[in-house]
Amino acid sequence: MRLIAVAIAIFTVVALSSSASATHADNSDCEDSRDRAESAASDLASYSRRLQRCAENGDYSDDCSTEFRRVRSSHSDYESAVSEVSSYCE
Repeated sequence: MRLIAVAIAIFTVVALSSSASATHADNSDCEDSRDRAESAASDLASYSRRLQRCAENGDYSDDCSTEFRRVRSSHSDYESAVSEVSSYCE
């Protein structure tokens, strides 16, 4: 149940941040960082959905650790990408 809550929370954060509009600086670093952030957000959302499906599957022999590890890793990538946007797009 905790895994479902984590997946839903992460998915919600990604969905909200992806839909928020931000001002674009007119430079290639900003554009590149926004592209990386968009890709990282998409990956995070995808892995979150996989984790949610695993948790809801009812296969209690699978602890969903692989899916959770992928969510953690993609969240780290997303954090870095968002930080780059903050740096390059101010």
